[in-house]
Amino acid sequence: MHIKELIPHSDVMVLIDDVIEKTDQFISVKTIIKDDNPFLQDGKFPAFNTLEIMAQSLVVYRGLNDNSSNNRLGFLLGSRKFKIYKPYLSIKDELITKTHISEDFDGMGVYQSAVYVKDIMVASANISVFNPSQEQIDKIIKASNE
Repeated sequence: MHIKELIPHSDVMVLIDDVIEKTDQFISVKTIIKDDNPFLQDGKFPAFNTLEIMAQSLVVYRGLNDNSSNNRLGFLLGSRKFKIYKPYLSIKDELITKTHISEDFDGMGVYQSAVYVKDIMVASANISVFNPSQEQIDKIIKASNE
């Protein structure tokens, strides 16, 4: 399955290029910063945007674990311990994002993620995500209409 089929974003907003490794509790993905990246500022990629790459890695993880289209919808609820070790990244930098699944239940997940360039950590965070099932989405819609 192609990465763009797993991430429900427009073409230029898909920041992940490839899956390097995936297990039941881990995913590693590759991103190459391209000159058409929508997050570039003065030709540099601000490292705080790695949070979006971390979140997209989870969408890919979820999509590879569950082939139903229902679980593609996800909400980044927040991050803790977000640390940036290098403020800007460059065009053509190859980023490797490694994410460990520490908790995942009933659509709620907490993940430990880190981004590397040439084996040097440039950012890390614990991120919380909600991936509702179709049943949960239906309940939310029903409750909002009452």
